[in-house]
Amino acid sequence: MKQRSRMSKLHQFSFLFLLLFFLGCGASRQEEAGEKLSEALALRDAGNFNLARIKLDSLLLLYGDLAEESAKARDLLAEININEQERNLAFLDSALQAQEALLQPMLKNFIESDEYGSETILIHRRQRPENSYNRSFLRAHLNTSGDFFISSRYHGTEWIKHNQIRVYYRNQSVSSLEVKEDGFNNRRFEDGEFKWEIVNYKEGKDNGVVDFIAANYDQPLRVQFRGEKFEYIIMERFDREAIRDAYEISFLLKEIARIKKEQARARDAIRQFKQ
Repeated sequence: MKQRSRMSKLHQFSFLFLLLFFLGCGASRQEEAGEKLSEALALRDAGNFNLARIKLDSLLLLYGDLAEESAKARDLLAEININEQERNLAFLDSALQAQEALLQPMLKNFIESDEYGSETILIHRRQRPENSYNRSFLRAHLNTSGDFFISSRYHGTEWIKHNQIRVYYRNQSVSSLEVKEDGFNNRRFEDGEFKWEIVNYKEGKDNGVVDFIAANYDQPLRVQFRGEKFEYIIMERFDREAIRDAYEISFLLKEIARIKKEQARARDAIRQFKQ
């Protein structure tokens, strides 16, 4: 019995000795948390924001009970979020400058005007109503937000009641969808012997006509106005260029608007992280 008692005490002593030994040799939880903080900081300085954030999230999960280390982790997370948004802003500023540099030369033949409706529009100098009221042509419509469509404008001494156009060159052609008369997108009016018909091709109603004109603007494209009767024209070069340029400008304006929204979001995020 005495021998068994001595063996039991020896085992307990050995276990306690080993436990104290491993606890003394192993890093403390504060030290482990500190190492993770140092690793996250190095990742932040290297620009690896996502990896740094993962490291800090792990720290807060495993060592959330350590008040000082957790506070440092949260502060570093806020710094990383601010750094990331500042980097995004620098990229967006560069992208905006590039898009605006592309836009400026394309606007040389367009003017801003609020004389023809309730919104400000961009209109090609050669397509202003005062220059084009007595001719048949295709007009480019563009506003400052980048919304774009075309219309067919017929002028003559008799109604043709057209509701569709076909644009063609040699053996290639594209036809719009039909637009029913509705007093808005397909309307007619007259003044004495002269008749005007205006059809707007919005929301995809051009059916590829715009793309065809933009791709072949340097060719003598022909247009057929199709309705109860038919009218044929050869597009003026400036009309082709007006549609091509307005079409491309619309993409640039929308991209510029998107970049500016992203900039505003980034600035708002920085303000929130600094609070």
